[in-house]
Amino acid sequence: MTITVRNTRPEAPQVTLFGRLNDGTYSAAVMEETGVPYSPYWDNMLEQVMVYIDPDEDQLASMLAALKDGRLEFADLQNYGSSSGGTSTIPI
Repeated sequence: MTITVRNTRPEAPQVTLFGRLNDGTYSAAVMEETGVPYSPYWDNMLEQVMVYIDPDEDQLASMLAALKDGRLEFADLQNYGSSSGGTSTIPI
């Protein structure tokens, strides 16, 4: 199954920050590009990536479920998104 997620638009750059946490779970936050921290966003984070997508709540929940279930690889998140608009098709 796939979902189609809106990419970031240049006039209103939103990004999604994904975190792989040390307890084996994943978390995500949608924020303005300028709000992305240079330090870890989550206290118990092992790794975080910024992806140029602007998902709605249901899409984000589906992506987090797919990460948890192993249907979406954390390392593959960087393959999606764009800062110039359009959409990304993400396998979940």
